[in-house]
Amino acid sequence: MKNKKNIFLRKKILIYGLGKSGISSYKFLKKKADVYLFDDNSKINKKLVSLSKISEISFDVIIISPGIDISKCKLSTFLKKNLQKIYTDLDVLYSFYDNLSITITGTNGKSTTAKILHDALTCREKNNKKNDFCD
Repeated sequence: MKNKKNIFLRKKILIYGLGKSGISSYKFLKKKADVYLFDDNSKINKKLVSLSKISEISFDVIIISPGIDISKCKLSTFLKKNLQKIYTDLDVLYSFYDNLSITITGTNGKSTTAKILHDALTCREKNNKKNDFCD
């Protein structure tokens, strides 16, 4: 994979939500940017920026975890004022790597969808079919 110019390098970034995707984004970006962490659960065992400090810091980018509803969270007002700065963990990944990919997300059916897609693409490739799917 090839590194390319992107919007996350050497930026001031707030990662909101420290579930799996938030922690993953943090681990990936911590040496590439000035990263701040926030979670609605104050018992998270990470160094979090305080709610009062967030409005004082001028963030370039906000990475929000998928489960956060911006209309009902602790940073709702702040996020609504900064909608143009909000990205996801997938945006981070795509900005650093230039390759063809298909992303399957959601709560249910990812494995099944991935298997069906794999079978269809493998079948097309093996049979060199351009327009038809295999039986």
